[in-house]
Amino acid sequence: MAQGNSVELIAQGKKLFSDPKLSSNGLSCNTCHTGGASFAQTFAQPYPHFVQMADDKGGLKKIALDEMVQFCIVAPMAAKPLAWDSRELAALTAYTAEIQKTFKYKSGAAANNPCAAKNPCAAKNPCAAKNPCAAKKNPCTAKM
Repeated sequence: MAQGNSVELIAQGKKLFSDPKLSSNGLSCNTCHTGGASFAQTFAQPYPHFVQMADDKGGLKKIALDEMVQFCIVAPMAAKPLAWDSRELAALTAYTAEIQKTFKYKSGAAANNPCAAKNPCAAKNPCAAKNPCAAKKNPCTAKM
């Protein structure tokens, strides 16, 4: 993974977290995780650990944080993975690790996460304006 000043990486990661240009369907990390919301209770555990979405959509029983960032880029955001040695991946991973430090689980938050849902195209889809279900690379055809 790319190296750099941690303060700078976190700042860049914070910007990238809200950038829909990383996706092919208008989503950003922030679409599902506004204000740290919609992380499952397991997010508080040190990585690697079990993440339900990674198991449901990829059969992965344990995943590292940088791998989870990549998984979100590929699955809900329907984009190509970032280069493993890219500054973008390092920045998103650093920022997500920073969020994790102060994460407090909110009961029911993960249940409202359209990216973790077995069917992200169900009602209450935050992507309705740019519907990923209508895209050529339809995330809704993934393993459900």
